Order: sequence, then C-alpha cells, then structure tokens
Amino acid sequence: MQSESEELDKIEVRLKSSSGDCCIPGFSAGYAVYIDGREKNAGCKGAFLLVTGLAIAALAVGALIFGPSTISYYRSTGPSWFQYIQMYAAPIIAVGGALFTLGGHLYSKRAMGREEFLLEIYQLIAPDGQLVSGVVRIRYLGGDNFNIEIDY
Repeated sequence: MQSESEELDKIEVRLKSSSGDCCIPGFSAGYAVYIDGREKNAGCKGAFLLVTGLAIAALAVGALIFGPSTISYYRSTGPSWFQYIQMYAAPIIAVGGALFTLGGHLYSKRAMGREEFLLEIYQLIAPDGQLVSGVVRIRYLGGDNFNIEIDY
C-alpha cells in the first residue's frame, strides 16, 4: 500500500519554451478514460442539493430565530405550513444539513477540466530542466494541444 507522503509517478512533459503551444501525446485518450469513470452530472446534482439543503436549513433557522415563542392555531383548521416549520425547526435543520452534506459529497465527485487534469497527471518541466513551480496559465486548444505560459 502506498503511504501518504509518496506521490504518484507523474508523466513528465518537457516544455520547449516558457510560452507557446505544446502537444502532449496521449492526453485526449487518457482524459476520455478519466471522464468515462466519472459519474455523469455529479456536479449539477451536487450543486442542486447544496443550494436546496442550504435553503431548507436557512428557512428553518429563520423560523426558529424570528418566529414567536408560542404557536397557537385553531384545532379545526390545524397549523399552517409555516407553523409546522416553527414546530419542527430542529429536525428540518437536520434534513437541510444532511442534504447540504450529500450535495457537497456529490459535487466533489464532478469531473476535472482538461487543464486541471493536465496539472494533476502530468509534471511540467521548464526549458531549463527545473520543475515548474511558478504560476502556469494553461489553455486547451483541442485534441492533445495546449497553450502553456509559465511565469517564473
């Protein structure tokens, strides 16, 4: 088993200049395999659950803070929708928090963009032979081609 201090072996990409276009053979095939292994629409589903859970929890917290200390209603008509929220604010906050947590978990499983994937899998080597440690601007051009600019 691999320890936490060990880093996965990254594929080295030697850049010819500090600014310009670069072809990385096999990138698009590797990225396609990565995308096939990810859950479809995980980012959208996660973001929806994040927003929904936050809204539900915020509504219940608001009802708990700004609502009256006693709730009265007619026995014949029963409590209104907002009075139910006031009566059961704590469980509703828990449900909102659970949805928020589930949404965060799903959102974290979204697929990386091509630029992020490049930085995660590949190790960029500057023209002088040193590892790139400064600011890197990467723009995907299509296929296996990128525009890479390095600021030292």
